[in-house]
Amino acid sequence: MTKAVRGARGTRGARAGWPVRGGRAVQGGRAFPRPGTAPARWTTDRRWRHDLGTALLCAGLLLALALLVDGVRGSLDVPRAALWLGLAALLHAALHPVRTGARPGELRTWGLIRRHTVRTDRLVSLTETGGLVPRLLLRDTSGHRLSCETAVLTANPLLWHRLDTDLRTSHRLGLLRTGAELLERLEERVDREVLGEGFGDA
Repeated sequence: MTKAVRGARGTRGARAGWPVRGGRAVQGGRAFPRPGTAPARWTTDRRWRHDLGTALLCAGLLLALALLVDGVRGSLDVPRAALWLGLAALLHAALHPVRTGARPGELRTWGLIRRHTVRTDRLVSLTETGGLVPRLLLRDTSGHRLSCETAVLTANPLLWHRLDTDLRTSHRLGLLRTGAELLERLEERVDREVLGEGFGDA
């Protein structure tokens, strides 16, 4: 568990002899909402709104500049305006940031069209790809897969803390066959990020 964000774990209870995980009673491997308990809230990437604003700004600037140039040249008409609007929409689609969120037992990514979810307390594999934008690849016991940028997790200690807790549960249960060493390296990166922010705010 990350040292800089380690806190007390949520308490576990029982209802009618069923174990409770993340606010849900578990019976026979299936989770049911616990009466009177709201679903756990998602912890999401704190930079996502800024990145979304940047994507919208770039698309808006392209559209405004194209319309301005055509307007000055006197070549602006409905078909050309529709063309520039379409290009601006394509640019936004290309720049639109994927949103990453975690809550007890789950990690999810939301794109413009698709979303992916894995059970983080039932992971069997955790690997990292190289390249210009390193990404984490996660796979759970049901075969569900998810890919997210490593930088998103290391820049969001609270998000990482939720994931780290479940990763260690998977490791303790003997499910996580690949990724134990990577888990330790990621924890060190998050600690450095938190310490860096602390010195920056001092």
